[in-house]
Amino acid sequence: MEKEAFQKRLEDLGELAKINNNRLSTDAVKTFLKDMDLTEEQYNLVFAYLASKMITVEGYVSVAGDGKNGTLDLTEEEQTFLNQYEEDLSYLKILEEDALLELCREVEESGDGDAKAHLTEQLLPEVVKTAKHYAGRGLPIGDLIQEGNVGLMLALETLGLRGEDVAALDYLKQEIEKAVSEALEDQQTEKSAGELIADRLNELSDGIKELSGELERQVSVEELSAFMDMPVEEIEDLLKLAGEGTGDGNDTEEQK
Repeated sequence: MEKEAFQKRLEDLGELAKINNNRLSTDAVKTFLKDMDLTEEQYNLVFAYLASKMITVEGYVSVAGDGKNGTLDLTEEEQTFLNQYEEDLSYLKILEEDALLELCREVEESGDGDAKAHLTEQLLPEVVKTAKHYAGRGLPIGDLIQEGNVGLMLALETLGLRGEDVAALDYLKQEIEKAVSEALEDQQTEKSAGELIADRLNELSDGIKELSGELERQVSVEELSAFMDMPVEEIEDLLKLAGEGTGDGNDTEEQK
């Protein structure tokens, strides 16, 4: 298959996922790509790619996180934390779905604090399940669980505001997953911003070396701005981040 054509199909899959609240089933993916005659191994690579883009692929379990502690892509410290956390939850007696729905109705109608606490406790295993699904993508398992717990608590406060077509338990589970996935997206955005700054710093360093080499002297910020077609303010900000330049910001020493 042609790389460009395949990449375009993956992008189209991403757009389809957006329409479906960032969720796709494995069958939907296979139907969408059926004309490409992919093997099961290739489909698994597609599922993994979609998962890396924060798209939930229902029916897909990654090698890094199939729900068994021993196969999660965790550090030793994370694994120890997870083992202890799950042990702490093992005492819970999980209610049947009817009882859970009744508890949801009580929270929704009365906002009773004890009911909220009970329902929160009942859904802690769901938070762990979601965190394990997203493990190994840039945030420690403990952070993922914490974000899921916060998402659950906030969802309990807005349970009565959900759409009529969304069941109470489905809404709570969706909000847990939303909180975890958004935390990962925020972390990736911060990482991308950091990489961009690093690239600009490297670009600035190269510009300083090149211009100071041509002029055989220290260069001013204004000269550097004209040479690199970069605003003076941006250069000054980058120099501050790098700890370079003179105190008055009018010129800079050649980086060593």
